[in-house]
Amino acid sequence: MKKKLTLIALTLGLGFYATESSAKLFTLRVTDYGTLDDGTPDPLEASLINYINQQVQEVEDKVNDDIPLPPQDRFMEGMANSSVMAGKGIGKDYASNMSVVLIGAGIGVAADLEKDEVTDSPFSGIGVAPGLVVGANLGFLPTPKLLGMETKRLNMYFNFMKYNLDRDISTEAGKESSASLDLFSIGTHFRYDWIKPRGTKLLGWGGVKLHFGYEYNSMDISYLGKISQTLDETDTTNNRIQGVARAAPTMQIESATHSIPLEISTDVQLLYFLSLYTGVGADANFGEASSKGNLNSDEMTITCTNSTAASACGSLGGGTRTVRAQADADIEGKGSVNPFLFRGFAGVQINLPYVRIFGQVDKSLGDDLIAGTAGVRFVY
Repeated sequence: MKKKLTLIALTLGLGFYATESSAKLFTLRVTDYGTLDDGTPDPLEASLINYINQQVQEVEDKVNDDIPLPPQDRFMEGMANSSVMAGKGIGKDYASNMSVVLIGAGIGVAADLEKDEVTDSPFSGIGVAPGLVVGANLGFLPTPKLLGMETKRLNMYFNFMKYNLDRDISTEAGKESSASLDLFSIGTHFRYDWIKPRGTKLLGWGGVKLHFGYEYNSMDISYLGKISQTLDETDTTNNRIQGVARAAPTMQIESATHSIPLEISTDVQLLYFLSLYTGVGADANFGEASSKGNLNSDEMTITCTNSTAASACGSLGGGTRTVRAQADADIEGKGSVNPFLFRGFAGVQINLPYVRIFGQVDKSLGDDLIAGTAGVRFVY
């Protein structure tokens, strides 16, 4: 019976990718022992009930061992921090030498690469942030200075993007599943050329630039599934196990983070076509990520039939034993972003006439947060 019950439980449990914030992911309990629990004391009935409970407990333990994911609160913390890191680089510019206006698009992807010792998972959170960006040099303002800064050396940028993706993961009958992804990012940044550039377009130093601004990123992931597994197996002792496992698992992860970055950068230009830049930054952050979900399984009716009285199913003078079991996996977790992050970054940019193509890597100092950003810009 244990082997067949394990198959049903794994069908329900493995279709649901999440963990509880503490304790176990998956619980399986017998809700109705049928005629075995009729209120009349009987040593044989008590022995069979104890046998069933042992099998159910072993199945529950096996399913939880097969899904050893990190604690949900830690995963949500990684999601929040990755959301912040994914927004670095998409709404600003480090080496494009804009004189009047800049228009572009980019996307940032980040991950918390801290590995969980229990699961050996390669990451503890991910984040994605897309963005369309528009920038302008503020030299057109009627005043030569703004807050003590020369307007000809001051650039302003604004980024915004909303994106939605709905996708069927599986359309196989009894294993249907779908997911949706909603991304939203918005921000504004300023860049001030603190120390002016020197050299020529063939070989030049970009000087020292100061950057400051505000970034907001949100990411919502939703998962919907349907599971229907029919079981009809006969083991070597002629115990016939029958049942149907049905569930409609749901999962939702929501992250929303705010970041106020302060950066200093420098760059060099080689033979006009290539620019290299690097810098350091400090970010003040707030926001969080949360998860919730449910296995939404139906109560399972499991029958064990055997005409042999000496068998477990056929004992007590009967040929069929029926029990009802319920599988549960209520999921909830929450994690806050680190209030302060310190990071270094470096990028490479290809300079074409009026077009800039760039790639950038950001690495948080003191932990395993890393992000990559890529994009293209039209510059005049």
